[in-house]
Amino acid sequence: MKNHNKQDKLFVNVITPPDNVKAVSEKSSGNASKEPFCIYDHKRHAVGSIIENDDGSKTVCTKDGTWKNTK
Repeated sequence: MKNHNKQDKLFVNVITPPDNVKAVSEKSSGNASKEPFCIYDHKRHAVGSIIENDDGSKTVCTKDGTWKNTK
């Protein structure tokens, strides 16, 4: 796995399958050693990152480090 240094900068991402990062926030939203994050495709994504699923639904990275489906 790559990009797993404890001091990694975290960014809010919008991800579209298959594993394409559609947009990345320009400003870092924190540090992986201090802030919660979610993992997708072996990469760390900041809280608030969104996965846009093929069926139109969205999954959001939450403060507890899990991906949750939105309504």
